[in-house]
Amino acid sequence: MIELWPSGLTAYPFAAAPIGPGDPFEVEWRQLPAGAYVRPSLIGSVAAHALDEGEPITVSDLQSPVAVPAGWWALALEVPRRLAPGSPIQLVLAGGDDPAVPGIVVSSDEPGRFDVSGPTALIAVPPEDASRIAAAASARQVTVLIAP
Repeated sequence: MIELWPSGLTAYPFAAAPIGPGDPFEVEWRQLPAGAYVRPSLIGSVAAHALDEGEPITVSDLQSPVAVPAGWWALALEVPRRLAPGSPIQLVLAGGDDPAVPGIVVSSDEPGRFDVSGPTALIAVPPEDASRIAAAASARQVTVLIAP
């Protein structure tokens, strides 16, 4: 028997495995009623934040990949709020002659429901400042400034 009526179902992307911020999508397609939500185009996108296995992938879960500039180093730091990849920031170190260091957000993630800390971001810094930033971060003597 052949059904001639449209089924009203459309394939939507779901996370096939846990996905970290900045990671490419591993997708499982599931049939849902057409129009359930806006189906995103995953071409050229990576995850904007962490997704658990089985979560639907929506437009708000996508971001364009941001690379660490050549020669720069990146480290994860707690930030005041979730930041968009590519955002410029300033890292202010306690003490020292040159306390401010520019940085670029590579990826950013919201904390889980039960996490004690705030949002975190992978921040790229120039190579000449990388060890100073890492030492200050391990001593909790770095503050992340963001533009309004």
